[in-house]
Amino acid sequence: MKLSRYFTLAELTRSQTAQSLGIPNVPGATETAHLRALCEQVLDPLREAIGTPIRVNSAFRARSVNARIPGASTTSQHLDGKAADIQAPAMAVLELFQRIIRMGLPFDQIIYEAMSPTAKWVHVSFDPTRRRGDIRVARFGPNGRPTGYPPVTREQALAMDEPRTRGGGAQELEYVELDDAPEPRGRRPATKKTRRVGPRATVRRPKTSAASRSATKRRSNPAKKKKKTKAVAKTARRPAARTAAKTARRSATNRPTYGRKSGTKAAKRTSRD
Repeated sequence: MKLSRYFTLAELTRSQTAQSLGIPNVPGATETAHLRALCEQVLDPLREAIGTPIRVNSAFRARSVNARIPGASTTSQHLDGKAADIQAPAMAVLELFQRIIRMGLPFDQIIYEAMSPTAKWVHVSFDPTRRRGDIRVARFGPNGRPTGYPPVTREQALAMDEPRTRGGGAQELEYVELDDAPEPRGRRPATKKTRRVGPRATVRRPKTSAASRSATKRRSNPAKKKKKTKAVAKTARRPAARTAAKTARRSATNRPTYGRKSGTKAAKRTSRD
Protein backbone atom coordinates (compact mmCIF):
# COMPACT_ATOMS: atom_id res chain seq x y z
CA MET A 1 0.00 0.00 0.00
CA LYS A 2 1.44 3.35 -1.09
CA LEU A 3 1.25 6.15 1.43
CA SER A 4 2.86 8.84 -0.72
CA ARG A 5 4.96 9.32 -3.83
CA TYR A 6 8.12 7.78 -2.33
CA PHE A 7 7.01 5.64 0.62
CA THR A 8 4.87 2.58 1.27
CA LEU A 9 3.06 1.31 4.36
CA ALA A 10 5.42 -1.68 4.53
CA GLU A 11 8.42 0.66 4.86
CA LEU A 12 6.84 2.63 7.69
CA THR A 13 5.79 -0.45 9.67
CA ARG A 14 9.25 -2.08 9.53
CA SER A 15 10.54 -2.96 13.02
CA GLN A 16 13.56 -4.96 14.20
CA THR A 17 11.77 -5.91 17.41
CA ALA A 18 8.55 -7.01 15.68
CA GLN A 19 10.48 -9.06 13.14
CA SER A 20 12.76 -10.80 15.65
CA LEU A 21 9.90 -11.64 18.05
CA GLY A 22 7.24 -12.35 15.45
CA ILE A 23 4.86 -9.66 16.79
CA PRO A 24 2.32 -8.14 14.36
CA ASN A 25 2.96 -4.45 13.78
CA VAL A 26 -0.24 -3.31 12.08
CA PRO A 27 -1.48 0.29 12.40
CA GLY A 28 -5.13 1.31 12.67
CA ALA A 29 -6.86 3.87 10.47
CA THR A 30 -5.81 6.82 12.67
CA GLU A 31 -2.17 5.73 12.82
CA THR A 32 -2.13 5.15 9.05
CA ALA A 33 -3.43 8.69 8.48
CA HIS A 34 -0.63 10.02 10.69
CA LEU A 35 1.98 8.04 8.73
CA ARG A 36 0.64 9.46 5.47
CA ALA A 37 0.84 13.01 6.83
CA LEU A 38 4.42 12.39 8.02
CA CYS A 39 5.40 11.25 4.52
CA GLU A 40 3.66 14.08 2.68
CA GLN A 41 4.84 16.90 4.96
CA VAL A 42 8.39 15.82 5.86
CA LEU A 43 9.75 12.68 4.20
CA ASP A 44 8.62 13.29 0.60
CA PRO A 45 9.95 16.90 0.46
CA LEU A 46 13.23 15.73 2.03
CA ARG A 47 13.59 12.87 -0.46
CA GLU A 48 12.91 15.29 -3.32
CA ALA A 49 15.53 17.75 -2.03
CA ILE A 50 18.42 15.34 -1.44
CA GLY A 51 17.77 13.24 -4.56
CA THR A 52 18.74 9.94 -2.89
CA PRO A 53 16.70 7.19 -1.21
CA ILE A 54 15.79 7.48 2.46
CA ARG A 55 15.69 4.37 4.62
CA VAL A 56 12.98 4.29 7.31
CA ASN A 57 14.28 2.00 10.07
CA SER A 58 11.32 2.36 12.42
CA ALA A 59 8.18 4.48 12.23
CA PHE A 60 4.92 3.02 13.56
CA ARG A 61 5.22 0.73 16.59
CA ALA A 62 2.29 -1.21 17.98
CA ARG A 63 1.99 -1.06 21.75
CA SER A 64 2.86 -4.76 22.01
CA VAL A 65 6.06 -4.05 20.04
CA ASN A 66 6.89 -0.89 21.97
CA ALA A 67 6.58 -2.76 25.29
CA ARG A 68 9.43 -5.09 24.24
CA ILE A 69 11.85 -2.27 23.43
CA PRO A 70 14.31 -1.45 26.27
CA GLY A 71 13.27 1.69 28.12
CA ALA A 72 10.07 2.02 26.11
CA SER A 73 8.02 5.14 26.81
CA THR A 74 4.23 5.22 26.72
CA THR A 75 4.43 8.78 25.31
CA SER A 76 6.52 7.88 22.25
CA GLN A 77 5.24 9.43 19.02
CA HIS A 78 6.07 6.14 17.28
CA LEU A 79 2.95 4.68 18.92
CA ASP A 80 0.73 7.11 17.01
CA GLY A 81 2.56 6.81 13.69
CA LYS A 82 3.87 10.38 13.99
CA ALA A 83 7.62 9.68 14.07
CA ALA A 84 10.27 7.89 12.03
CA ASP A 85 13.93 6.98 12.54
CA ILE A 86 15.64 7.55 9.21
CA GLN A 87 18.99 7.34 7.41
CA ALA A 88 20.17 8.23 3.92
CA PRO A 89 22.87 5.71 2.93
CA ALA A 90 24.46 8.14 0.47
CA MET A 91 24.61 11.01 3.00
CA ALA A 92 26.19 11.52 6.42
CA VAL A 93 23.61 11.34 9.18
CA LEU A 94 24.61 14.71 10.65
CA GLU A 95 24.25 16.27 7.20
CA LEU A 96 20.77 14.75 6.89
CA PHE A 97 19.86 16.15 10.31
CA GLN A 98 21.05 19.62 9.35
CA ARG A 99 19.37 19.51 5.94
CA ILE A 100 15.96 18.97 7.53
CA ILE A 101 16.52 22.00 9.77
CA ARG A 102 17.81 24.21 6.94
CA MET A 103 14.83 23.36 4.75
CA GLY A 104 12.44 24.59 7.41
CA LEU A 105 10.31 21.46 7.20
CA PRO A 106 7.30 21.48 9.57
CA PHE A 107 8.66 18.91 12.01
CA ASP A 108 7.39 18.72 15.57
CA GLN A 109 10.60 17.21 16.92
CA ILE A 110 13.96 16.19 15.52
CA ILE A 111 16.75 14.33 17.35
CA TYR A 112 20.28 13.54 16.18
CA GLU A 113 21.17 10.13 17.64
CA ALA A 114 24.74 8.83 17.37
CA MET A 115 25.27 5.75 19.50
CA SER A 116 28.63 4.96 17.86
CA PRO A 117 30.63 6.06 14.80
CA THR A 118 28.49 3.77 12.63
CA ALA A 119 25.20 3.44 14.56
CA LYS A 120 23.54 6.80 13.83
CA TRP A 121 20.12 7.98 12.74
CA VAL A 122 17.72 10.90 12.78
CA HIS A 123 14.45 10.79 14.69
CA VAL A 124 11.91 13.16 13.11
CA SER A 125 8.22 13.59 13.87
CA PHE A 126 5.22 15.45 12.45
CA ASP A 127 2.11 16.30 14.45
CA PRO A 128 -0.83 17.88 12.56
CA THR A 129 -2.02 19.58 15.77
CA ARG A 130 1.24 21.33 16.71
CA ARG A 131 4.64 22.35 15.42
CA ARG A 132 7.11 22.81 18.26
CA GLY A 133 10.27 22.75 16.15
CA ASP A 134 11.99 20.97 19.06
CA ILE A 135 15.65 20.19 18.25
CA ARG A 136 17.65 17.80 20.44
CA VAL A 137 20.85 15.75 20.47
CA ALA A 138 20.89 12.34 22.16
CA ARG A 139 23.57 11.48 24.72
CA PHE A 140 24.62 7.84 25.19
CA GLY A 141 26.41 6.10 28.05
CA PRO A 142 29.24 3.56 27.79
CA ASN A 143 26.65 0.76 27.68
CA GLY A 144 25.03 2.21 24.57
CA ARG A 145 21.86 3.28 26.37
CA PRO A 146 20.59 6.88 26.01
CA THR A 147 21.23 9.04 29.07
CA GLY A 148 19.50 12.23 27.95
CA TYR A 149 18.18 14.36 25.13
CA PRO A 150 19.31 17.93 25.80
CA PRO A 151 17.70 20.58 23.56
CA VAL A 152 19.84 22.73 21.27
CA THR A 153 19.11 25.86 19.28
CA ARG A 154 18.92 25.97 15.50
CA GLU A 155 22.27 27.77 15.36
CA GLN A 156 23.95 25.18 17.61
CA ALA A 157 22.58 22.30 15.53
CA LEU A 158 23.82 23.80 12.25
CA ALA A 159 27.26 24.47 13.78
CA MET A 160 27.74 20.83 14.81
CA ASP A 161 30.54 18.87 13.18
CA GLU A 162 31.89 15.34 13.37
CA PRO A 163 35.17 13.67 12.32
CA ARG A 164 35.27 12.60 8.69
CA THR A 165 36.02 8.98 7.89
CA ARG A 166 39.15 7.96 6.02
CA GLY A 167 38.71 7.71 2.29
CA GLY A 168 35.73 10.05 2.28
CA GLY A 169 33.36 7.30 1.11
CA ALA A 170 29.90 6.56 2.45
CA GLN A 171 29.84 4.58 5.70
CA GLU A 172 27.86 1.40 6.20
CA LEU A 173 25.29 2.59 8.73
CA GLU A 174 23.81 0.55 11.55
CA TYR A 175 20.59 1.04 13.49
CA VAL A 176 19.39 -0.09 16.92
CA GLU A 177 15.69 0.19 17.75
CA LEU A 178 15.51 2.12 21.01
CA ASP A 179 13.11 4.32 22.87
CA ASP A 180 13.93 7.85 21.77
CA ALA A 181 11.16 9.83 23.45
CA PRO A 182 12.35 12.40 25.98
CA GLU A 183 10.32 12.35 29.19
CA PRO A 184 7.45 14.84 28.97
CA ARG A 185 7.54 17.89 31.20
CA GLY A 186 4.90 18.36 33.88
CA ARG A 187 3.52 16.13 36.58
CA ARG A 188 5.87 13.74 38.29
CA PRO A 189 4.80 10.27 39.37
CA ALA A 190 3.39 10.09 42.90
CA THR A 191 5.79 8.84 45.57
CA LYS A 192 5.57 8.17 49.30
CA LYS A 193 6.39 11.10 51.59
CA THR A 194 9.95 10.91 52.85
CA ARG A 195 12.16 13.06 55.03
CA ARG A 196 15.32 14.43 53.41
CA VAL A 197 18.48 13.37 55.23
CA GLY A 198 21.25 14.12 52.76
CA PRO A 199 21.69 15.18 49.18
CA ARG A 200 20.75 11.73 47.88
CA ALA A 201 19.45 9.71 50.84
CA THR A 202 15.91 9.55 52.15
CA VAL A 203 14.42 7.72 55.10
CA ARG A 204 10.84 7.07 56.11
CA ARG A 205 9.61 8.49 59.43
CA PRO A 206 9.24 5.62 61.96
CA LYS A 207 5.81 5.03 63.47
CA THR A 208 5.59 5.76 67.26
CA SER A 209 2.83 5.43 69.85
CA ALA A 210 1.14 8.41 71.56
CA ALA A 211 2.75 7.56 74.92
CA SER A 212 6.20 7.40 73.36
CA ARG A 213 5.72 10.76 71.63
CA SER A 214 4.53 12.34 74.92
CA ALA A 215 7.55 11.01 76.84
CA THR A 216 9.89 12.28 74.16
CA LYS A 217 8.24 15.69 74.30
CA ARG A 218 8.69 15.89 78.10
CA ARG A 219 12.35 14.88 77.89
CA SER A 220 13.07 17.37 75.17
CA ASN A 221 11.15 20.36 76.64
CA PRO A 222 13.88 22.97 77.26
CA ALA A 223 11.47 25.47 78.91
CA LYS A 224 10.71 23.18 81.87
CA LYS A 225 14.38 22.35 82.39
CA LYS A 226 15.28 26.03 82.36
CA LYS A 227 12.58 26.90 84.91
CA LYS A 228 13.74 24.20 87.33
CA THR A 229 17.37 25.28 87.01
CA LYS A 230 16.45 28.89 87.82
CA ALA A 231 14.58 27.83 91.02
CA VAL A 232 17.57 25.86 92.29
CA ALA A 233 19.96 28.72 91.56
CA LYS A 234 17.67 31.23 93.35
CA THR A 235 17.62 29.09 96.51
CA ALA A 236 21.37 28.72 96.43
CA ARG A 237 21.85 32.50 96.30
CA ARG A 238 19.91 33.22 99.57
CA PRO A 239 22.16 34.47 102.41
CA ALA A 240 22.85 31.94 105.12
CA ALA A 241 21.77 34.39 107.90
CA ARG A 242 18.40 34.97 106.29
CA THR A 243 17.82 31.28 106.04
CA ALA A 244 18.79 30.72 109.68
CA ALA A 245 16.44 33.50 110.93
CA LYS A 246 13.56 32.07 109.00
CA THR A 247 14.22 28.65 110.49
CA ALA A 248 14.28 30.09 114.05
CA ARG A 249 10.93 31.84 113.58
CA ARG A 250 9.35 28.64 112.44
CA SER A 251 10.73 26.79 115.50
CA ALA A 252 9.36 29.39 117.95
CA THR A 253 5.91 29.30 116.45
CA ASN A 254 5.69 25.54 116.65
CA ARG A 255 7.04 25.27 120.31
CA PRO A 256 4.49 23.93 122.94
CA THR A 257 3.05 26.54 125.46
CA TYR A 258 2.67 24.23 128.58
CA GLY A 259 5.73 25.55 130.42
CA ARG A 260 4.57 29.20 130.28
CA LYS A 261 1.14 28.39 131.70
CA SER A 262 2.71 26.40 134.60
CA GLY A 263 5.02 29.28 135.47
CA THR A 264 2.10 31.75 135.63
CA LYS A 265 0.12 29.54 138.02
CA ALA A 266 3.18 29.15 140.30
CA ALA A 267 3.62 32.93 140.51
CA LYS A 268 -0.02 33.50 141.47
CA ARG A 269 0.15 30.83 144.24
CA THR A 270 3.19 32.51 145.75
CA SER A 271 1.53 35.89 145.92
CA ARG A 272 -1.50 34.48 147.72
CA ASP A 273 0.68 32.98 150.42
